Amino acid sequence: MSRKKTAQSKKKIVQENPPLPLAKEPVPGRKRNALQIETGVNPFQKKHASLGKFRAKSKRINQELGKYSLTEKQAKVLDFMTNYVKKVGFPPTVREVADYFKISAKAAHDHIRSIAKKGYIRIFPGAARGMEIVDLEGVKGSNTPVLKTVMESTTIVPLIGSIAAGAPILAEENIDSYLSFPKSMLPMGGQFFALRVRGDSMEGAGIFDGDIAVLKQVNDVNSEVKNGDIVAALIDGDATLKTYEKARNKINLKAENPKYDPISLSAQSNASIVGKLVGIYRKY
Repeated sequence: MSRKKTAQSKKKIVQENPPLPLAKEPVPGRKRNALQIETGVNPFQKKHASLGKFRAKSKRINQELGKYSLTEKQAKVLDFMTNYVKKVGFPPTVREVADYFKISAKAAHDHIRSIAKKGYIRIFPGAARGMEIVDLEGVKGSNTPVLKTVMESTTIVPLIGSIAAGAPILAEENIDSYLSFPKSMLPMGGQFFALRVRGDSMEGAGIFDGDIAVLKQVNDVNSEVKNGDIVAALIDGDATLKTYEKARNKINLKAENPKYDPISLSAQSNASIVGKLVGIYRKY
């Protein structure tokens, strides 16, 4: 077969099987979302709803579930997300939630985060449209204890993003999203938080770039931390994961990689030990 004929055959196949018009070309200067909807395809694009009066307190819809119950506003957001998944095939972005209810992106993000904290959705940090609706049949019903049972056996762990200067490690403005773990996987008592590992300084301890370190908050270093523990230290506003070693009046934070020198802390250092490692979460 000649080259000309082969090229014509390929052209014909491409014309007969055009690509599906799902993804739009990325706008210059903006990060492309892996799942975008072509204009006119999104059934919610020109529809809007109201969450009620701005900043008005919203009642819980199920008093029997206590703190695990959604508020009226959160229930509306969850209903929209659920219907969106059913009709479009994947979850909405934070911006799409904001546009639908005519609220700010921050307000939409806060609602989504609160819904996740109560266990109705799961959030996958870093993933495009990284949300999943939890299938708990009847969780809104007044006589259904399903969610309460699930939540009582689950620990919600905040994933810390950037750390605001002068703010406590678990301050609301530091929290990027939430992760959920069975209580049996974590020590009894105390508060927990998670940090995303960056770099290779702890490879010798089996902790790699991209891992999520789950830590127990440290309130008293002298009684809660011993030599050899892996800790999170806050140094000049930056969190770092290192092995704790105390000698006389000095604390050394040792990397588990010979490429890096230990970090020495003294009483004059602008640093604090904020957490002790209890586990590593890693996706494969």
